[in-house]
Amino acid sequence: MASDAVRPAGPGQGHDLTAAEAARRLGVSSLHVADLLEAGELDFYMVGTDVCFTAAEIERYEERRHVGV
Repeated sequence: MASDAVRPAGPGQGHDLTAAEAARRLGVSSLHVADLLEAGELDFYMVGTDVCFTAAEIERYEERRHVGV
């Protein structure tokens, strides 16, 4: 992952998702989630060496994807 693509979001209040969980929820591969991170399409935060997402961030991405924004 390119260092300029790192945009940590910070942990949320709801159920947070790992990259694998986010991929399943979005119906895409884990590799595609990594591509979205590098493109700056998803905000995330790190827990140790694990990439995590707030459920709200994944919902926002789904909304943007369906609207075509």
